[in-house]
Amino acid sequence: MTADIWEKTLRRWDLNFSKQKRKVALIADNCTAHCTVDGLKSIELVFLPPNSTCVLQPLDQGIIQNFKATYRKLLLQNMISAIDRKKQLQVSVLNAIFYIDQSWNMVSQKTIANCFRHAGFHSSPESEELLEDDDEYLPLTELAEKLRNRSYAIPDENLYTKIDEDLATNSEASIQDIVSNVLNSNAGGSDDEDDSECEKKSVSTSDALKAIDDLRCCFTNSEAADEHLKAIRDLEKVVLTTKKVGNLVYLNILNKCNEYGCTYVCVLYLDW
Repeated sequence: MTADIWEKTLRRWDLNFSKQKRKVALIADNCTAHCTVDGLKSIELVFLPPNSTCVLQPLDQGIIQNFKATYRKLLLQNMISAIDRKKQLQVSVLNAIFYIDQSWNMVSQKTIANCFRHAGFHSSPESEELLEDDDEYLPLTELAEKLRNRSYAIPDENLYTKIDEDLATNSEASIQDIVSNVLNSNAGGSDDEDDSECEKKSVSTSDALKAIDDLRCCFTNSEAADEHLKAIRDLEKVVLTTKKVGNLVYLNILNKCNEYGCTYVCVLYLDW
């Protein structure tokens, strides 16, 4: 997060809230990037007292922890799947973005509501805590044990969940620092090379339809089969009706899957 991103985001939100004729109190911590923004019409900025976020900020009451734990479970599950298929798991930036999107959508409204209550945001002292839904994924400890049984080294689960706890999430870098970092990055090679395999992978239309048939078989007898099968039909329609754009078409059907609550996302590169 930077002060520039913060200001642009707030002004965009403020414009949307103004159109809706809403007045909003935006509660923020004292991150150095969270600067005061003048001229807001619908948003009132309320900053938490210094050194109090561990108690008063809802994100620190379990939302961030839940999100990160889900991300790591997704990663471990894909590692196990790759090992069982005798493949090497290569997590590209694109894969990571999909994991992030899926992990955030797995953070339930109940989790968010309970974390706000723990931080003192509730209409009355008697507000009851909502019961959490059962976790869709195996506990992290079980997934880690499955990897160890496959002779794969993994840190202790507690260390694994906190591995990035002290990483910086905001920066006060100057323009000169940013330019210098970009130049050094270009000199040392591009991250795009890591994603070359993902970007160049091409799947024929027939293979894409075969994958859809496999998904249909997988979800036919599942709970909420009607919803999943409808999402699969919509995906099949997209594959059949997509027009050629150059010689490679990228279909991001993530939003379509999220619309129907599907857990799994299929990304297709169609070579027509």
